[in-house]
Amino acid sequence: MKKRAEIIISGRVQKAGYRDFIDEIAFDLNLNGYVKNLDDGTVELVCEGEENSISKLLKNINIVQYPIRVENIDVVYKDPTGEYKTFEVVREEDLILATYERMDVAARYMRQMNSDLGNKIDGLGTKI
Repeated sequence: MKKRAEIIISGRVQKAGYRDFIDEIAFDLNLNGYVKNLDDGTVELVCEGEENSISKLLKNINIVQYPIRVENIDVVYKDPTGEYKTFEVVREEDLILATYERMDVAARYMRQMNSDLGNKIDGLGTKI
Protein backbone atom coordinates (compact mmCIF):
# COMPACT_ATOMS: atom_id res chain seq x y z
CA MET A 1 0.00 0.00 0.00
CA LYS A 2 1.37 3.42 -0.94
CA LYS A 3 1.98 6.04 1.72
CA ARG A 4 3.45 9.49 2.15
CA ALA A 5 5.87 10.15 4.99
CA GLU A 6 6.77 13.66 6.13
CA ILE A 7 9.91 13.34 8.23
CA ILE A 8 12.07 15.69 10.31
CA ILE A 9 15.50 14.37 11.29
CA SER A 10 17.61 15.99 14.00
CA GLY A 11 21.15 15.52 15.24
CA ARG A 12 24.41 16.10 13.39
CA VAL A 13 22.75 15.76 10.02
CA GLN A 14 23.86 18.82 8.06
CA LYS A 15 27.19 19.39 6.33
CA ALA A 16 27.94 15.68 6.57
CA GLY A 17 26.71 14.26 3.25
CA TYR A 18 23.54 12.96 4.91
CA ARG A 19 21.16 14.14 2.19
CA ASP A 20 23.17 12.28 -0.45
CA PHE A 21 23.12 9.18 1.76
CA ILE A 22 19.31 9.45 1.94
CA ASP A 23 19.14 10.01 -1.84
CA GLU A 24 20.98 6.73 -2.50
CA ILE A 25 18.65 4.78 -0.23
CA ALA A 26 15.51 6.40 -1.65
CA PHE A 27 16.72 5.54 -5.17
CA ASP A 28 17.34 1.90 -4.22
CA LEU A 29 13.87 1.67 -2.64
CA ASN A 30 12.09 3.38 -5.56
CA LEU A 31 10.77 6.24 -3.43
CA ASN A 32 9.82 9.67 -4.78
CA GLY A 33 10.04 13.02 -3.00
CA TYR A 34 12.80 15.26 -1.70
CA VAL A 35 15.25 15.89 1.11
CA LYS A 36 16.51 19.32 2.19
CA ASN A 37 18.28 21.12 5.01
CA LEU A 38 16.19 23.41 7.20
CA ASP A 39 17.41 26.61 8.82
CA ASP A 40 17.12 25.14 12.34
CA GLY A 41 19.78 22.48 11.62
CA THR A 42 17.36 19.64 10.94
CA VAL A 43 16.73 17.78 7.69
CA GLU A 44 13.29 17.56 6.10
CA LEU A 45 12.46 14.44 4.11
CA VAL A 46 9.20 13.92 2.24
CA CYS A 47 8.76 10.64 0.41
CA GLU A 48 6.05 8.59 -1.23
CA GLY A 49 6.06 4.93 -2.09
CA GLU A 50 5.28 1.49 -0.78
CA GLU A 51 4.81 1.37 2.98
CA ASN A 52 7.43 -1.35 3.45
CA SER A 53 9.95 0.68 1.40
CA ILE A 54 9.39 3.69 3.65
CA SER A 55 9.92 1.45 6.70
CA LYS A 56 13.23 0.22 5.23
CA LEU A 57 14.27 3.81 4.51
CA LEU A 58 13.58 4.84 8.11
CA LYS A 59 15.63 1.92 9.43
CA ASN A 60 18.56 2.68 7.11
CA ILE A 61 18.74 6.44 7.73
CA ASN A 62 18.83 6.11 11.53
CA ILE A 63 22.61 6.02 11.70
CA VAL A 64 25.45 7.02 13.96
CA GLN A 65 28.55 6.81 11.81
CA TYR A 66 31.03 9.65 11.53
CA PRO A 67 30.35 12.33 10.42
CA ILE A 68 26.59 11.69 10.79
CA ARG A 69 24.78 11.29 14.11
CA VAL A 70 20.99 10.93 13.93
CA GLU A 71 19.41 11.72 17.29
CA ASN A 72 15.70 11.80 16.45
CA ILE A 73 13.36 11.00 13.56
CA ASP A 74 9.80 12.39 13.66
CA VAL A 75 7.42 10.88 11.10
CA VAL A 76 3.90 11.86 10.07
CA TYR A 77 2.13 9.50 7.65
CA LYS A 78 -0.42 10.77 5.16
CA ASP A 79 -2.11 9.65 1.99
CA PRO A 80 0.17 10.00 -1.05
CA THR A 81 -0.46 12.91 -3.42
CA GLY A 82 1.51 11.57 -6.39
CA GLU A 83 3.11 14.99 -6.92
CA TYR A 84 6.67 13.61 -7.08
CA LYS A 85 7.94 11.63 -10.06
CA THR A 86 11.53 11.27 -8.81
CA PHE A 87 13.56 11.81 -5.66
CA GLU A 88 15.76 14.88 -5.38
CA VAL A 89 18.18 16.57 -3.03
CA VAL A 90 17.22 20.22 -2.65
CA ARG A 91 20.47 22.19 -2.51
CA GLU A 92 21.11 25.55 -0.91
CA GLU A 93 20.62 28.59 -3.12
CA ASP A 94 23.90 29.98 -1.79
CA LEU A 95 26.41 28.42 -4.18
CA ILE A 96 29.32 28.79 -1.76
CA LEU A 97 27.47 26.80 0.93
CA ALA A 98 26.40 24.22 -1.63
CA THR A 99 30.00 23.82 -2.83
CA TYR A 100 31.30 23.27 0.70
CA GLU A 101 28.55 20.69 1.27
CA ARG A 102 29.66 18.80 -1.85
CA MET A 103 33.27 18.91 -0.63
CA ASP A 104 32.14 17.26 2.62
CA VAL A 105 30.51 14.48 0.61
CA ALA A 106 33.68 14.03 -1.45
CA ALA A 107 35.75 13.76 1.74
CA ARG A 108 33.41 11.05 3.05
CA TYR A 109 33.86 8.99 -0.12
CA MET A 110 37.63 9.48 -0.03
CA ARG A 111 37.77 8.26 3.60
CA GLN A 112 35.80 5.17 2.59
CA MET A 113 38.06 4.51 -0.40
CA ASN A 114 41.14 4.91 1.80
CA SER A 115 39.75 2.47 4.35
CA ASP A 116 38.84 -0.06 1.64
CA LEU A 117 42.30 0.21 0.08
CA GLY A 118 43.97 -0.19 3.48
CA ASN A 119 42.00 -3.37 4.13
CA LYS A 120 43.02 -4.78 0.74
CA ILE A 121 46.69 -3.98 1.35
CA ASP A 122 46.53 -5.59 4.82
CA GLY A 123 45.04 -8.74 3.29
CA LEU A 124 47.64 -8.84 0.52
CA GLY A 125 50.43 -9.73 2.94
CA THR A 126 48.79 -13.05 3.79
CA LYS A 127 48.48 -13.98 0.10
CA ILE A 128 52.10 -13.42 -0.85
